[in-house]
Amino acid sequence: MSIRRGSTLIELMVSVSILGVLSSLLMPSIQSARESARANACRSNLRQTGIALQLYAATHRHLPMGAEGRYDRRLFPGTMYGVSWWADTLPFLEEGDLASRLDRKGLHTGWVFLNEQNGTLIDGFAPNYWFCPSSTVDRFVKVAEYRVAAPSYSGISGATNHDGFPETRVNRCCRSEGQISAGGVLVPNTVIRLEQIVDGLSNTLMVGEQSDFAYTDSGQPIRAAASFLTGWLAGTNALGVPPHYSDWLSPSHNLTTVRYPLNEHRFDLPGVYLGVGANNPVLSPHPGIVNLLYCDGSVRAANEELEVPILKSFATRDDGGAMGGVND
Repeated sequence: MSIRRGSTLIELMVSVSILGVLSSLLMPSIQSARESARANACRSNLRQTGIALQLYAATHRHLPMGAEGRYDRRLFPGTMYGVSWWADTLPFLEEGDLASRLDRKGLHTGWVFLNEQNGTLIDGFAPNYWFCPSSTVDRFVKVAEYRVAAPSYSGISGATNHDGFPETRVNRCCRSEGQISAGGVLVPNTVIRLEQIVDGLSNTLMVGEQSDFAYTDSGQPIRAAASFLTGWLAGTNALGVPPHYSDWLSPSHNLTTVRYPLNEHRFDLPGVYLGVGANNPVLSPHPGIVNLLYCDGSVRAANEELEVPILKSFATRDDGGAMGGVND
């Protein structure tokens, strides 16, 4: 006759403790694997954007205008908002129907607060490839009664001349003592031809992440990104190309000019301010890296320790080029 023996309380507690230790050991690996998958998905988003920009360039023999400012005295007595580079990429992102229905000739085509047709058309439009899956910032901004998508990615218009960087195509701009440049490839009020990218397509930035919060000195999280406040459609209501940018108070939305290191999260810096800071930093929630799209369509995870002069060189189309410092 056999006697069945149950587990003692001590044995049960030991088993639970072992399981807890094993779980705590596995959890960082699981979280790391999940973040790695999200970072890869983010790079895939940028590749899709890169393909669209390359197709646009192959069709038109130049890249789209980074931010459009408009003036038509028949419609309005002053300058008007035009659209951003995102609008021109739509047909190459399989969104040709939306692109064909956008008002491109009326009043304030990029500022839906003053353009009901475009506001109604883009209300709630938010394709997944516009958003970094690691990001926790809101995907929409409220403009009038419309929910307008605010993508995780910003066009690169060039670099500032701070710290001795040799750039002359700059203007003071856009609140908080910022500086806007036309030394990059997505530039306000002009288009850049591929032959103007003399540093080489693989050495010149087009788009970078702005997918995380910046923080005030008191620790308050604030989104400082080129698409914040106005959404993806807005260009600018300034005319002229830096260094002849016509209105230093008017930002060029959906563009940023490189001034600070990657993953600079301080909000209280010159040129950093909500959606209108000309030098809002290129930053991401990915630990230690930021994903960057280059003119050859490649996407690379750049180490946040990348030196600022090298980053500025990558953001400039014709300064002699920068080699190294970026992960494959």
